[in-house]
Amino acid sequence: MRSPPKATLWTVLILGAALSGCATVQMNAAPTPHPDSQAVWCVVAPMNNTSTPYAGGRVQQQLAALLGARGLPHVLVAPSRDGSGPLPIGDDAKSQSNALDWAHRHDARYALLGSVDEWHYKIGLDGQPAVGFTLRLIDLHSGKTLWSGAASASGGSREGLAVLSERTLARLVGHLLP
Repeated sequence: MRSPPKATLWTVLILGAALSGCATVQMNAAPTPHPDSQAVWCVVAPMNNTSTPYAGGRVQQQLAALLGARGLPHVLVAPSRDGSGPLPIGDDAKSQSNALDWAHRHDARYALLGSVDEWHYKIGLDGQPAVGFTLRLIDLHSGKTLWSGAASASGGSREGLAVLSERTLARLVGHLLP
């Protein structure tokens, strides 16, 4: 059996090293709590700790879609700002509190909320997308946090923020609802 030429091995090693730098993911999550999948779930817009307006609302919509795709039949989306008026800067804690009150009034059992900590394209020639999130699942009957997780990722230069965000959130939600 012949070994491959050295030039081919070097080419494969260099390409592998270059491609491995295109995307990185960091993920940490608590053990799966096994919540009642038939209960009413409410997705609250995550706090937006970025300089991108409405990043929390974008993530809220992605989370609601991902929970539905995981088979949850009763997913509510708590109302958030309607986009009229000034930019929503600094009022996320109040908005989350109002959304939790709304979830209680609509008999939700669980609330999924958290924060968007990174949502942008890195500055440079290739403009790589970067996202970062924290999520918490709260039992609205007891007020206890049942699960929490954090994830961050950077993608390749030909990848959009929404694609990277959805893929990262799907992996994080996979730890909550395997």
